[in-house]
Amino acid sequence: MDVIASSTTERPADARSLSISAKRTASPVRFLAAPGQIVSLIVLVLPLLVALYMSFTNWTPTRGSLLNASFVGFDNYAELLIYDTRFLEAVVRTFLIGAVCLSLEFVLGLGLAVIFLREFRGKAVLFSAFLTPMMILPVVVGYTFWMLFQSNGPINQMITLFAGQSFAPEWFRSAPFAVATVIVTEVWHWTPLFFLILLSGLNAVPQNPVRAAVILGASPREVFWRVILPMLKPVIVVAFVIRSMEIIKLFDEVFMLTRGGPGSSTETISLYIYKLAFNDFQLAYGAAAAFLVLIGTLFLINSMLLPIREQLLKERR
Repeated sequence: MDVIASSTTERPADARSLSISAKRTASPVRFLAAPGQIVSLIVLVLPLLVALYMSFTNWTPTRGSLLNASFVGFDNYAELLIYDTRFLEAVVRTFLIGAVCLSLEFVLGLGLAVIFLREFRGKAVLFSAFLTPMMILPVVVGYTFWMLFQSNGPINQMITLFAGQSFAPEWFRSAPFAVATVIVTEVWHWTPLFFLILLSGLNAVPQNPVRAAVILGASPREVFWRVILPMLKPVIVVAFVIRSMEIIKLFDEVFMLTRGGPGSSTETISLYIYKLAFNDFQLAYGAAAAFLVLIGTLFLINSMLLPIREQLLKERR
């Protein structure tokens, strides 16, 4: 009994000593990390605050200092949401292109992930080859596909070879063809991301539910759709969240392929904001558009992550 009593009395003292030592070690760590945190705060927050202030003014580079710009309140935001049809069309166009790209990338990535669950000869080489597109700079990808889709480029030559007749469409002069080139480029570039994330998720799926389903007589298709895929839901959501953020920022490939043309048929949100700021010098108006995109992106990401949060809350209960 004395031993038990002494051990119980010693534990609070040990906990106190641990907390004191943790505080002592944390204070120099915080001191050393403070300069980096301050620099990061200045680099990240200060430009954001300047852009936010700018979005409530009518400032342009030709009107002198930003501090002397006229305050216009929410006029820029109202014009974007009510009167600027080009902005609204760019938003809708970005989401439509994104929906098609995400669907194709998910299907292709999931198919590749299922194939790579099995062992076969040359798996390591093919795995590295399939991940290569994701590692190439978007500008390089855009320029490469711009050359491939030229009227006398390899794509048209291959189509002519297999079709047996001359087929040379002007990919960048027709709106449907131009949108198709953007989608093909994006799918080629970013399907490896879905493939990598989904393959990691499939390798981490617990095998006990799978074995139980097989013992109960479920077919391989039923095991995949009713057992494996539901357990893969958090991984799928994470993959969609990462790619959705990239789709909203879609700029490099479109700029290199079509510059938003023909007309504005491939103009995305990022490209439209770029043209506002650097072609038309409407920096305040462009800042307002950027903040609207930021708010919309945060809302979209939170709504996509909501199922994962609900699942985590259920597991905690």
